[in-house]
Amino acid sequence: MPENIINALVFIQNWGDKTQLLKELNNNKHVVSIFHIMGRYSYLIDANFDNKAELETWINKFKALELASGIPAIRDMQTQKILNVYKQKNSFTIEDYKNLRERFHFFIIIDTPHYNDDLLKMMKNEEIVNSIVHIQGNNSLIAEIITPTHDLYTAFLRKIQVIQSIHRLNILEVVHVNKYRNQILDDVGNLIYPAEDIRELYTL
Repeated sequence: MPENIINALVFIQNWGDKTQLLKELNNNKHVVSIFHIMGRYSYLIDANFDNKAELETWINKFKALELASGIPAIRDMQTQKILNVYKQKNSFTIEDYKNLRERFHFFIIIDTPHYNDDLLKMMKNEEIVNSIVHIQGNNSLIAEIITPTHDLYTAFLRKIQVIQSIHRLNILEVVHVNKYRNQILDDVGNLIYPAEDIRELYTL
């Protein structure tokens, strides 16, 4: 990852009215991918910035968004800088995402306070683990899981749940991919707007 680029994962919780928020996110040059997820937060965003000032301006802009009623469009926002990428699905394309309707797609947030070679080695060798990133903040790792069967997913969970260095797991199921690597998708996964990724930098 280029040292002069800040790559971050952003969690956003909204009030359910997504129209204006998604319009702003889809058209924002810093937002590379948008995943609609189940759980406390509504969206997981892969974004990058040239510097901290640019990041701060971006955060303030979205926190200032309001609904028609005048209340903030965003209830909560959490930004976590990506420190390291251990596994990345470089060859994954939009066509792969369009075929996800018959698959199970999750992000697993792993709270582990210690660097664990065995955990990383095991996850890197798991075919259903598509990406692994080390993040700054309350948690340590986020792994992206894509699997054709729920049984493979539960078998993977059993493998990591017995690792003593893991304090907690938070599982986020992906409902829909709204934007993927700077290309906007509709509700059924068809391409709406192709765009060039100027930095050619993405994580998920």
